[in-house]
Amino acid sequence: MHEKSILTLEYPRILEKVAREAAFSASKELVMGLLPTPNLEEARQRQAYTTEAYSLIELRADAGVQGARDIRHHLERAAREGVLTPEDMLEVLATTQSALYVARMLEKLDAAVFPLLHRLGAEMPQRPHIARRIEETISEEGEVRDTASAALRKLRFDIRGANQRLQERLRTLVHEFGHALQEPIVTIRSDRYVIPVKAESRGQVRGIVHDQSASGATVFVEPMVVVELNNKLRQLQIEERQEIERILRALSLEIGQEADALRLDVELLAEYDLHLAKARYGRMTRSTAPRLNDQGHVDLRNARHPLLTGKVVPINFYTGKEFFMVVITGPNTGGKTVALKTVGLLTLMAQAGMHIPVDEHSEVAVFEEVFADIGDEQSIEQSLSTFSSHLTRIIEILRRIDEDIKRAMPDIRGQLSETLTGQPESRRLRALVLFDELGAGTDPSEGSALARAILTFLQQRRVTTVATTHYSELKAFAHEQPGVVNASVEFNIETLSPTYRLSIGLPGRSNALAIANRLGLDEQVIAQAREYLGTAGVRMENLLEGLQAERKALEDERFHLSMEHAEAEYQRKQLEQDRFKLEEQRVKILNEARVQAQRELEEVQRSLAKVKVDVSRINLTRERLGEARETVRGLEDKIPPVASPSPPRRQVRKAEAGPEKLAGPLQIGDTVRVLSFGQNADVLGLSADRSEAEVQMGAMRFRVSVDNIERISKRQAASEDREKGAGQSQPTITLPRYEDQPEVAMQLDMRGWRVEQALEELDSYLNDAVMTGMASVRIVHGKGTGALRAAVREQLARNPLVTSYTSPPPNEGGDGVTIVKLNI
Repeated sequence: MHEKSILTLEYPRILEKVAREAAFSASKELVMGLLPTPNLEEARQRQAYTTEAYSLIELRADAGVQGARDIRHHLERAAREGVLTPEDMLEVLATTQSALYVARMLEKLDAAVFPLLHRLGAEMPQRPHIARRIEETISEEGEVRDTASAALRKLRFDIRGANQRLQERLRTLVHEFGHALQEPIVTIRSDRYVIPVKAESRGQVRGIVHDQSASGATVFVEPMVVVELNNKLRQLQIEERQEIERILRALSLEIGQEADALRLDVELLAEYDLHLAKARYGRMTRSTAPRLNDQGHVDLRNARHPLLTGKVVPINFYTGKEFFMVVITGPNTGGKTVALKTVGLLTLMAQAGMHIPVDEHSEVAVFEEVFADIGDEQSIEQSLSTFSSHLTRIIEILRRIDEDIKRAMPDIRGQLSETLTGQPESRRLRALVLFDELGAGTDPSEGSALARAILTFLQQRRVTTVATTHYSELKAFAHEQPGVVNASVEFNIETLSPTYRLSIGLPGRSNALAIANRLGLDEQVIAQAREYLGTAGVRMENLLEGLQAERKALEDERFHLSMEHAEAEYQRKQLEQDRFKLEEQRVKILNEARVQAQRELEEVQRSLAKVKVDVSRINLTRERLGEARETVRGLEDKIPPVASPSPPRRQVRKAEAGPEKLAGPLQIGDTVRVLSFGQNADVLGLSADRSEAEVQMGAMRFRVSVDNIERISKRQAASEDREKGAGQSQPTITLPRYEDQPEVAMQLDMRGWRVEQALEELDSYLNDAVMTGMASVRIVHGKGTGALRAAVREQLARNPLVTSYTSPPPNEGGDGVTIVKLNI
């Protein structure tokens, strides 16, 4: 990238702001060295890192690098077998712990959502043993712990004992020589304990003089009686320092052996913190991730210059599809230069991987080169030296562009000549050129001609260009040439202030005469100026004024249409929501009705099942049976929408309205009708009190109350049998018949079944077993956790068909089987 252009667009100031968001010096260094990349894929990857970091910050507030430090210089010293200080080791500890924390946090992230950061965490070396060794050796205050070695622990114990004995002896001497001392205290000189003795009493205290006060009134004497104690303490302290140095050297050697891994930790932590810093700065500036391309397409929506403060007016800028060169005109201080810098700076930021302050769905092109010649001097008193300075930079830019094209295509001259003659165009150079006040600072006619020539040079080479100017000739150039478009910054004549809005497709007006008229310049002077301007100039100004008025009217109409469209869309969504709510209510009502109907149907089914299976206990009169049948019909009529249960196996014929009854006492061998079943049976026996009869109905033999049967003639029974055989019976309630029953097995194996399925099948099985006259059955449920066995036996305890149940001997299944005796 062109270094001067990067400085001109103030990109380093952006880096300084991002660096403030970095946590430690290594990442700050990375930020300050971050340059825009000309590679599209690399730029996209940088943007993806920033986007993931942005999401991670939203997800976790503790996503930073904690207390990481740049310990690379410590690692270099340790790798050369140098000794690190305890403070150095604490920095190594903080960095190692940070790497452990960040690596484990990133590895736990969803790889589908955070693929780049997840991979970064996986690449980060983890050295927990280094962190553990430093923690065991160095305290938080930077001191070597007593527990660092057994020798150090013993030395420090001895030092405390020697120091205590020395202090006790010195306190005794202070008390003994109190009259000869300047103060009754013990102090230290040259790492030895001494007492302050008055100079005139020096002879009263035998010992070694280590120091003297500035006034000479006090000498600091080490009494002879404590010299040996001081020597002992001093020797222990020397041994302590030697042991500490040995411990630090050994630990430094361990750190040096892991120097490469720890150095990589620092580099990866710095890279991770770089992405976090970009994301934090993006949050501060309310930025978004732009789409990137290498086709020269730029579409900045509501773009804001990130270095401006206060109320910033956003601009909309686009180029690269229908045109690739934009010529911006308009009054001074109208925002032309800011628009130019905004386009250039946001392009550099996007290529560096930063989010930019634009609306979503904005697009930025990735350029190989970004050139900018932007001067802040906007006075008509610019000197020739200023013009020369700008022209020198322009010459350098054009030379670089020509050289780049020649490197890309050696035969560029031939292709350029083909372009000038209307033949196929040359390759488009991926460069962005920004010119501010092109051709200014010299004679207007010469400056205008030079500016047009420069733009033509760039147009022929299809270089993306944005230029600002005041020259009317360049407005005509932009209007006439293909690939070039006019743009303008708006100015409010009423308030004499710029609006800073950029309009593409419409040339701007300098508004000098309008501003002069608004400020009160004499009308004659203004009229004279119009004459000097010439008819062509006046027509141009009038045309631009008319075009601006028409554009304003179209924008107002577009705004009203967009509002109406938004209102219509809002109403459509409201209607859709209302329709959805009504549909939900309809479905809810239907579901409630189905549930209620299903509940009533289940009640009917339970009633019918009770009639089927409770043979020996039900004692219905003819009237009660008729009432039950009427109730069943009423319930069935109420639930037609619900799917009916499985079709009945057998339906019995409704009893005749007037059966042929026989008078007289009931006798063995009589034919009777069992009222509760509506079936004929033969009497096999009578109880002693003649209140119950034993009857045979088909293959089923059971006892029934005499109130539940009535005598009929053999002729009537035979007639009914013939009608049944002809299929003329009327269906009433559903009852099973032995002949229709499938063969019932002696045992039901429900191992592996769910509880609900097992209980449902159990009731059906017991009903079939009773109807076929079986006295007992086996239920095989298995042992397992015991849940199925408990549920089965609880159900058996409530079933009226069951007399008792028990487990067989272990050799026949034990607790995995239940033997059930039936009530028949």
